Amino acid sequence: MAAKKNTVRGEEPESNLPSWFNEVAGIALIGIGVILTLAMITYTPHDMPILGIGGVEDNEPNVPRENSIGVVGALLSYFVLIVFGAAGYLLPIGMVWLGVAYAFMGAKFSRRTVIGLFCLVLTGSCLLGVTEFLTGWAQRNHIMYPGGFAGYGIGTKVLEALLNKTGAIILLVVLYLIGTIMLTGLNPIQFTKVCWAKFKEWKEQRANDKERLAEKESKRAAREAERVARQTERDAAKAEAKEKAEAEKARVKEEKEKKAAKAKEKKEKEEKANPQVEMDLKEIPKPQIIDSSQRKKPKLDPGAKPFEKKKKQDGISLATDGYEDYELPGFDLLAYDDSEPEQAGADQGELLSVQKTIVDTLKAFGVDVTAGDITRGPTITRYEVYPSMGLRVSRITQLEADIARATKAERINILAPIPGKDTVGIEIANDDKVAVPLRELLQDDSFTSAKKKIPLALGKDVYGNTVIGDLAAMPHLLVAGATGAGKSVCINSIITSILFKFSPDELRFIMVDPKVVEMQVYSQLPHLVVPVVTDPNKVVAALRWVVNEMEKRYRLFAKCGVRNFDSFNNRPRPEKEEEPVVEAEVAEEAEPEEEPDPEVIESIARALEDGELGPSMVDEDDALDLEDEESEIPDRFPYIVVIIDELADLMQTAPADVEMNIARIAQKARAAGIHLIIATQTPRADVVTGIIKANIPSRIAFQVSSALDSRVILDTKGADKLVGKGDMLYLPPGSAKLERAQGAFVSDEEVEAIVDHCAKQSEQKFEESVQQSIDSGGSSEEGDDNELSDADEECLLKCIEVITTEQKASTSLLQRRLRLGYTRAARMMDILEERNMIGPADGAKPRDIYI
Repeated sequence: MAAKKNTVRGEEPESNLPSWFNEVAGIALIGIGVILTLAMITYTPHDMPILGIGGVEDNEPNVPRENSIGVVGALLSYFVLIVFGAAGYLLPIGMVWLGVAYAFMGAKFSRRTVIGLFCLVLTGSCLLGVTEFLTGWAQRNHIMYPGGFAGYGIGTKVLEALLNKTGAIILLVVLYLIGTIMLTGLNPIQFTKVCWAKFKEWKEQRANDKERLAEKESKRAAREAERVARQTERDAAKAEAKEKAEAEKARVKEEKEKKAAKAKEKKEKEEKANPQVEMDLKEIPKPQIIDSSQRKKPKLDPGAKPFEKKKKQDGISLATDGYEDYELPGFDLLAYDDSEPEQAGADQGELLSVQKTIVDTLKAFGVDVTAGDITRGPTITRYEVYPSMGLRVSRITQLEADIARATKAERINILAPIPGKDTVGIEIANDDKVAVPLRELLQDDSFTSAKKKIPLALGKDVYGNTVIGDLAAMPHLLVAGATGAGKSVCINSIITSILFKFSPDELRFIMVDPKVVEMQVYSQLPHLVVPVVTDPNKVVAALRWVVNEMEKRYRLFAKCGVRNFDSFNNRPRPEKEEEPVVEAEVAEEAEPEEEPDPEVIESIARALEDGELGPSMVDEDDALDLEDEESEIPDRFPYIVVIIDELADLMQTAPADVEMNIARIAQKARAAGIHLIIATQTPRADVVTGIIKANIPSRIAFQVSSALDSRVILDTKGADKLVGKGDMLYLPPGSAKLERAQGAFVSDEEVEAIVDHCAKQSEQKFEESVQQSIDSGGSSEEGDDNELSDADEECLLKCIEVITTEQKASTSLLQRRLRLGYTRAARMMDILEERNMIGPADGAKPRDIYI
């Protein structure tokens, strides 16, 4: 007992092993045991004649080896069998048992189980050696002894020599049972007692069951006799009831016929009185399969253009030197593989099979529908079904997951109902998606229609119709979607569509690209007012210039007595008096004075250098004095399109200023010919705020990750069901109906070719000073206080009043008290420091006040 306690105490430190040790050891033992079991089960001596092992006369082994574990398995099983004989099969079985106990039964590693396993295998080997059992098996497998060398050496040569065969067998049986108990933990004596008790209980239960069965048989016979008697009585009663039911049925039928005749007569009277009281259901048209995914054949004329160059009218055009000979791009700049074979049409059998699956699935859930049209688009296929009378369409939408399972679709979208139709549409993504080239859209008649002032080629809908938007009618556009869903390609197609119609004197761009790389391809465009703005800190100055330009245009509209951009450009001009013909030199000297919008460059330079709106800060009297000059009223204004590629980055830099300026532009700039296109891949509520959404009704949503993002963009779900790669939902202006379309595709090579074409036509018209101002972040290097406007001086006086009252100076203080943006408040602080009214900043210490 003492030894046992010592053993237990010796095993206590094993509890300090890591928690994963038992599982790892168990899995390892199971794996080794399974490998060894397979090797021994498939052992054959003909795999062994290598290096003289195996005792087989033929020295050529089996090729390939019959052993499941190969050469290693053959060698391993041979050495186990040669050492332990047939008892060696107990070794892998015991290892698997220990592995299962360690890994899945919560057993702890102990020396008792290892010793038990070794004792079990060794005593089994000795028993086989003493009894000489399985000698024939050993000879067939070329094993010298049935118990191996261990059984022969220990069992025969030691135990049998000392105790004779009988004593050795008794001792080995006892040791074998002890090894079994140590390995498995089972008590054979108690196990036998439990089995005997269970046997006696089973025997008594069987006797009781026989008695109960006999009693049940007697009761069953009595019940059967009683049942026969009752059945006879019921048959008689049933026959009587049947006669009564037939008589009642005849009476009810007669009453129904009378009621039907009365109802028919009443209906005929009502129809005569009011023919539209009840109309027959209209007949469901015959279902059609419409394949709108095929490309249209393009115009192959290499010189073809969507728009021809407009004739310039004297005194009206903004054209200056470099724009007179500007040629619009042609279709030859857009790639189109003419050698591409015609695409195979849709497999009608497959489409009908999917539609039948949808109808059968709905009927299986008790929703009765009739098959309608099938429309295969570039990206999705729409299956239409007609709900039966009285069926709620909400029951169909509830089965969206079941329909997706039945059709094996990755994701589906259910339109219940399809806007403008009396059917429910089930949209499933196509396995083979068809790209929509931009060239095909530009060659469509709807793109060149005169009704669209600024046409945008967006894509094709599920019916194969081109989706052409009009930026002038939108008047602003929000494009949002997850990364890789097609947002950047959509922006490229929009810009390319504009370049195909407008020359630099008709439309100008202001591009904001915080990501730096998206719009650098357009850096050489002559349409740019300023170079592409990439620094988020400089965007506020550019937006303020746009607001200033908008206000300036409205003042000129009021002076000219017109209401909007189109009225100003198309207003009647006073006829110029004929002047005497002068020499060519005089005419040439007059031409440079007709530079287009000289204030555009100057006002942008001032706005970006000061970080504020230049002309708008001038007093109204001074502004009117400037407007009195004849040169201040141009003949025409160009469109201005502001494109912001990533709004989220700007909202993190200066959210208040960016949101305020975007809201002002979106609210008022339409009539001034200024339009805004905003793109973001982070459609969060703090990025696309309510103010921005309220002023930008037209939106394009690409695939997003959740229904919440879809609601932020479209105020409804649906964008989370898109399949990506240009699949989009478009909300047209003045409409609440979403249009699903496949976006147009334009490659980077095509964009570069178009930009190169435009760049070769004319040079860019912004000055070097504007470029330097943008690069310097919109700050003035000279810091001349004389350049401050009267409004800035007034704001500066208010700042001085706040500082003298509080006796402290900080940017946040000016922001709170005067409700200034961070940029303007920081600029006021810099001016005050330059005028020696406050001290310089010194870390977290407050500034010194000198006034």
